[in-house]
Amino acid sequence: MSTVTNMYPGHPCRHCTGKGCAIYANRPQDPCINFICGWVQADSPLPEDMRPDRAGVIVLLGRQWQGWPIIDAIPMGQTIPEESVEWLKAYAQEVRTPLILRDYLKKGDRYVGQQTRGFGPPAFRDTVKYAIGPQDIVRM
Repeated sequence: MSTVTNMYPGHPCRHCTGKGCAIYANRPQDPCINFICGWVQADSPLPEDMRPDRAGVIVLLGRQWQGWPIIDAIPMGQTIPEESVEWLKAYAQEVRTPLILRDYLKKGDRYVGQQTRGFGPPAFRDTVKYAIGPQDIVRM
């Protein structure tokens, strides 16, 4: 049985320290070892400053979303720090790949939804703007 359970946006793994994994050397195969963030993947274009614990964001490269190739950025906290957002936007523009930025919405200490922002050509931004799913609806 995996020691990593009950993970979802706004409720990270119980082994997450906010700076990394408390059981990294002994982490389970699934989902941990099988997961490859953009910073550690082979031939990663991400600089040292974009290491997740420094940048406050997990970057996923080579992903697809609604038929678009994308760079997917997931905050390590509630939001991605602005400095990291600016770097990601510049990088996405340089490599001509649309970018999705996610923010977690909270009410008090409770996770209540997710906001998705898209950066790229107008058609991509429109797709993000109008592609709201049940997970994007905030319940108050």
